[in-house]
Amino acid sequence: MSKKPVPSKRRVYGGVTAEQRVQERRERLLETALELFATQGYQNTPIEQLCTEAKVTTRHFYEAFPGREALLLALYERIIRTAQAAVREVLQRPGLDLATRIPMVMRAFVESYVSDRRRAQIGVLEVVGVSPAVEKRRREVIREFAQVLEGYADSLVAQGLLPRRDHHAVSLALVGGINELLAEWLMSGHPGSLQQLQDVINEVMQALLLGGAVIAQQEAAKK
Repeated sequence: MSKKPVPSKRRVYGGVTAEQRVQERRERLLETALELFATQGYQNTPIEQLCTEAKVTTRHFYEAFPGREALLLALYERIIRTAQAAVREVLQRPGLDLATRIPMVMRAFVESYVSDRRRAQIGVLEVVGVSPAVEKRRREVIREFAQVLEGYADSLVAQGLLPRRDHHAVSLALVGGINELLAEWLMSGHPGSLQQLQDVINEVMQALLLGGAVIAQQEAAKK
């Protein structure tokens, strides 16, 4: 008895390949997760609801993601990559002095999150305490942002604009502090304006990065 041919994964239906359909369903699930995880919480959003809202079957869900946590991590990665790209774009702009660039960096970072409050909710709050794997990634992300700022600070040292010091610790403290400020802003129901939040974050960054230069000048004056 001859065996039935196995359908090709590349078979085209209505001009769309199987791979394209999987990608389309994946995008719908990511968009649905952005909405539901942000508005009702990751822990309160079952896979069945995600599938219903995204108009996919449970089988199709597992074709796109191994599980709900994998979906959260994929969404988190997208949010983080957008924020990192915004920060790097400002850091790489030519012709900006330090006093101008610092507030622009902070504005780009904050706006990448809060221009869509759902991204901030997920990137700052919903990923906390989910699992050891998600917590590990969250900690890695904090270090990644710190490395971006550390590299920037080191470039300023090379230009003689900042003194030599442990900019890794300073950058880590800065990213952690910004994360907490965003969390407080979200959890308190936005008591201040977005501009006020940006101003505070900018002041913190100015104090940590430029404060080292002031201290170095004071120490040099004592000698």
